[in-house]
Amino acid sequence: MTQTRLKGAERRERFLDAAAQIVIEHGVAAVTMDGVAHLTGVTKALGYRYFTDRDDLLTALFDRETQIYVERLASEVGPTSSFEDWVRGALKYWCRRADERGELFMRLVRDCGPLAERARNNRKADAEGWALGLQKAFGLPPRQAKQYAWFMVAGTAGALDARDGDDEAMIDAITLAVVAGAKALAKKYGEPRPAKTT
Repeated sequence: MTQTRLKGAERRERFLDAAAQIVIEHGVAAVTMDGVAHLTGVTKALGYRYFTDRDDLLTALFDRETQIYVERLASEVGPTSSFEDWVRGALKYWCRRADERGELFMRLVRDCGPLAERARNNRKADAEGWALGLQKAFGLPPRQAKQYAWFMVAGTAGALDARDGDDEAMIDAITLAVVAGAKALAKKYGEPRPAKTT
């Protein structure tokens, strides 16, 4: 990257882009403030205007990648969509994300260093969101909804390993299994729902 006069937000993004490049090429542990400054063509001191230290820079990069996922998924699956649509949409976007930004994201979420707690908190938030969806869609009690949601979140990584060139078939199989499992849990543990009147 060459040095040009940039506004603060643009400069910050350049620092994040440089950190992303280092993560992809050499791993999370290789990211340093010196290395990022070198790639952006500025002094290390300028980097400290935007980030308190290396860990702050990595956290900002992690948060940016997570936010991209959240915003794109929300734009593709509306708030009135069914639970099945959300599962299908999340899996479709997960595959697309793996194709577009997978190496970066996987290195960030699998880091055992400064990002490990961030990744754990991210998975916890995902599980809590899916648990609420399960409670609403299937009437599952909170305990069973939480357990099944964690199963779903943990299984997402395996979904990428199951890719064999036919994403639609894989997404369909996983979606049907998730919904069938939720229905089975609802049958055993769910709260009776009033019959719909027409």
